[in-house]
Amino acid sequence: MKRKTIAVIGGGVAGLSAAWRLAQSGRATVTVFDSGGLPARAGAATWASAGMICARLEMSDAPPALAAFALSARAAWPAFAAEIERAGGISTGYAECGALVVRGDHAPGEGVVALDGAGARVLEPGLSADITRAFWAGDEARADPRWLALALRRAAQQAGVQVVTETRVNRIAESGGKVTGVVTGEGVVAFDHVVLAAGAWSGGLLKVSNLPGPPIRPVKGQVMSLTGDPRAIPVRRIVWAEGAYIAPHSDGRIVIGATQEEAGFDMTLDEAALDRLRAHAVRAVPSLAALKVAERTCGFRPATGDGLPALGGLGPEGLTLASGQFRNGILFAPLIADAAALHALEGLLPSLARPFAAGRFAEAA
Repeated sequence: MKRKTIAVIGGGVAGLSAAWRLAQSGRATVTVFDSGGLPARAGAATWASAGMICARLEMSDAPPALAAFALSARAAWPAFAAEIERAGGISTGYAECGALVVRGDHAPGEGVVALDGAGARVLEPGLSADITRAFWAGDEARADPRWLALALRRAAQQAGVQVVTETRVNRIAESGGKVTGVVTGEGVVAFDHVVLAAGAWSGGLLKVSNLPGPPIRPVKGQVMSLTGDPRAIPVRRIVWAEGAYIAPHSDGRIVIGATQEEAGFDMTLDEAALDRLRAHAVRAVPSLAALKVAERTCGFRPATGDGLPALGGLGPEGLTLASGQFRNGILFAPLIADAAALHALEGLLPSLARPFAAGRFAEAA
């Protein structure tokens, strides 16, 4: 059987995991294109992500189809992380650390336990004495997105994926209702199929290619990282506080985030907003005040008009979308990879992914 030649546009977690799954199938020769290095940094959602895998806390008010998708993705994560680590030889930073909500506006849901302040401090002794109530979701987890991207790149390359960095795809080539390849600064590169996983840049690439597609826009998120001794890290679990979340990682890096701004692709950092994030985090865990700031950065989350992922095809034959994950690109990664690979190879979406088929935007397009 002749292998399909498939281009994957985007070197974040979505693009790399889809490329890896496609290569594993043995039915495709896969090339990943990214405009920067890998892991991509400038504005990339993967680089700026805290890596939270919080299917219950993130989805407490989600539509049923999205909540089901999230819970299934969460259930897939232990095997997903273990497989990546075996194939890539690099830790993904995956850990089932659980999460505490100490902000006042959270309503408990299934799998979430209400605690008083003393009970919360049994789990997380560094919490402020001012905290009198909390909610505990013990099956929440996290991964380190930067190590995850490195591990995925290694796993994909081991499976035969060619990774082309520092190469911008300027346009998706199409002729007679069929995608024929990609256009870079070197000219047209022919492919049988294209997977578009360029995050917040996906909508713009469809537009300049004169292809129909969902209106995917960037939603800016500013985050900061503190650094401490991993042997004496002041917080071990994810903490959702008033005005900020706190996501610790095993190397001592603690991510505090995040703003949510409709600011286009403006990468300007608002130091006052970042200082407010830190102040909220310190109010919840006072010992964070002693840690040094390691990084202040921002990323652009890919958002659709209805807030749901955009998966599969819309428009010409030979195109698969894998975008619109908004705040949940890391959580959704295992299912996004499977959905993109199945659609690229067979033109189908798994049943859990069908509510998010990009075809729902056909009328608007």
